[in-house]
Amino acid sequence: MRIEADQMWGYFEWLFNNWAILRGLLVAVGMSLIPFIVCYLIAVAKYGPSEGFYAVTKVIYEFFARDLPMTSLRRIYALGRLAFQEAIRRKVLVVIGIFVIGVMFAGWFLDAGTTNVAQLYISFVMTATSYFVLLLGLFLSCFSLPTDIKSKTIQTITTKPVRSTEIVLGRVLGFTAVGTLLLAFMGVLSYFFVVRGIQHQHSVSEVSQDGVGSTTYDAKHEHTFELSADGREGVTNEIKGHRHVVRKGPDGKFVIGEPEGLLNAKIPIFGRLGMTDRSGASAVQGLNVGYESEYHTFIEGGGKSQKMSAIWTFRPVTASQFQGGEELPIEMTLQAFRTFKGDIVTGVRGEIYLRNKDNGVETERKPFIVKEFAADTHRFKSKMPGFKNGEAQEIDIWQDVCNTDSSKLQPGSSGEWEVVVKCTDPGQYLGMSTADLYLRAGDSRFGWNFFKGFVGIWLQMFIVISMGVMFSTFLSGPVGMVATIACLFLGFFGSLAVDVTSGKAPGGGPIESLIRMPMHSSATVDLDLGNDALVKVIKIVDSGVMYSVWTMFQAIPSFGQFNTSEFVAYGYNIPGSLLARHITMAFAYFLMTAVIGYFFLKTRELASA
Repeated sequence: MRIEADQMWGYFEWLFNNWAILRGLLVAVGMSLIPFIVCYLIAVAKYGPSEGFYAVTKVIYEFFARDLPMTSLRRIYALGRLAFQEAIRRKVLVVIGIFVIGVMFAGWFLDAGTTNVAQLYISFVMTATSYFVLLLGLFLSCFSLPTDIKSKTIQTITTKPVRSTEIVLGRVLGFTAVGTLLLAFMGVLSYFFVVRGIQHQHSVSEVSQDGVGSTTYDAKHEHTFELSADGREGVTNEIKGHRHVVRKGPDGKFVIGEPEGLLNAKIPIFGRLGMTDRSGASAVQGLNVGYESEYHTFIEGGGKSQKMSAIWTFRPVTASQFQGGEELPIEMTLQAFRTFKGDIVTGVRGEIYLRNKDNGVETERKPFIVKEFAADTHRFKSKMPGFKNGEAQEIDIWQDVCNTDSSKLQPGSSGEWEVVVKCTDPGQYLGMSTADLYLRAGDSRFGWNFFKGFVGIWLQMFIVISMGVMFSTFLSGPVGMVATIACLFLGFFGSLAVDVTSGKAPGGGPIESLIRMPMHSSATVDLDLGNDALVKVIKIVDSGVMYSVWTMFQAIPSFGQFNTSEFVAYGYNIPGSLLARHITMAFAYFLMTAVIGYFFLKTRELASA
C-alpha cells in the first residue's frame, strides 16, 4: 500500500500549516466569478449591458437579503422527501437486487488461494459499492430537475412560496437520503460477505511426540504448529496473513480455532524519514537505483557504504500507548534491490536499532532478513541490552530512548528519538519510504474501520450528487451527465494534467509543446529558437495559461483521495484527522455547488420571465 505524506498530516496541520483554508477561499472566489459572468452575459443578451448588470446584482442582493436568511428547513425537508419518493418511484431499489446477485456469485470468481484473501474480498466489495453508488447518484441528480422543467411540473413548486435555495438543497437532501439508504444496506451485506468469506476451518493432520504437528489442507493452504511444554496449546505458523490457535480439548482431541490476523485495523505512528549518505553525512534522499517511481529511496549495504542508513525520527511516546508497555512493536515493509543473486536462499540482510542522540543511548542492533511484500514486526523489550556513550549497559527504552519523562529532557530538546535501519549485505540495496516503517500502537476494531471506509464512499456519492444537481440547474439531463462524468474522470485520473499544469512534467506549456513537435525537440532539453527574448515571452504566456488551467483543476474534486478502501484492505486504521479532512472538503464542495446552482436556477427564471 502506498501512503502519501499528506495522509499523515493532522487535521489542523492540514488546515493551517498547509494553507488549506487559503487555497479553499481562493478556489471559492474564483468559482464564484463563473456564475456571475455567465449570468451577466445571459442578462446582457436579453436586457442590454446596464439592465443586465442591474438584473444580476439584484439576484445577488436577493440571495443575501431574502433567499438565504428566509430559507426554511421545513420546506427543504418537504422538497427532499418529494425527491426521495420520486427516486423510489423510479425503481432505484433494483440496484440492491443487482448488488445482492453480484455478491452471491462473487465467491465463484474470487481466488481463495490468494496471498491475503481478506484484502481481496474487502477490495472487491468496496470497489463494487463505490461504482454502484456513484452511478446511482449520477443518474438521479442529473436528470431529475431537467425532466421537471421540461414537463413543466416544476411550475407547481415555483408558484408556491418556495425559494431557489430550497429547491437546490431539497434535491441534494432527497437524493443523498436515497443513496445513504442503499449504501447502508450494501455496507452491512459487504461486511458479512467479508467476514463469512474469510472463515475456514482446519483439522489436525498429525502431531509428533515432540509436539510438532500440521493441519489439514483446507482453503488452498495448510499450517504447521508447535505445542507448548505441557502439550495443551500452541499457535500455527503464519500463512497467507493469518494464523490459528491450537488447543487440546477435554476429550484429548486438538481443536484449531478461527483464523486470526486477517481483519486488522492497525494504528500506526509514523515518523519523519531522513538519510545518511556513503560518508555518513545527512542527506535528504538516498540512492536512485533506476526505478521509475520516486516513492522509494534506497540505501546501499556493506563494506565502505556501511555508514549509509535510513533514519526515522519520532516524537516522544509513552508505554501506555503500546498495550501495557512490555515492548515497543515496530513494523516495516522494506523493498530489496539486488545487484547480484549470491545466496538464492537467504534474502537481503540488514539491521535495526533505536537511538537517542540527546543522551547518547542506543539499543543493541537486531539483524533481520527483509520480507518483501509483507509486514515484518520487530519487538524491542522495555529493558534490553544497549549502549550509553559507547559503554555497554542495560537500558530502559521508555525512559532512556523514547523520552517518556519530559522532566528529564535537556533544555531546548524536542525529545525526538530515532529508529535506524542499515543494509549489511555488500552490493545489495534496501528501499523504503516514510510510511514503510512505523510504531504499531495497538489495533482498532475492524468493524469501525470498515464503517469509516464506507464513509469515504458516501462522501464521493455526496459530491457527485451535489455536482449533478448544480449542472442540472442550467443544462439538460444528458449534457449535465456528461459534464458530471467529465468532472469524475478528471477527479480520478487528472493527476497527469495537474503535473503538466503545475510545471512538474517536462516540456513546458501548450505553446512550447506545439513548437517542439515539428522541431522534434526532446522535452528534457531547453527550448532553443535562437532568440532568448522570444523564448522568454513564450514561457511567460505558457505560465499564465497553465496557471489558469491549474486553478480550474484545483476546483475539481480529487475523488481518488476520498477513497480509503486501501486502508481497510491492507489493515490500517483510517486516521480520524484524515476522515475529518475529507468531510470538511466534501461539505465545502457542497456549499460551493449549491451556491452556483442557486444562481444558475435564478438565471433560468430571468430568462423565462
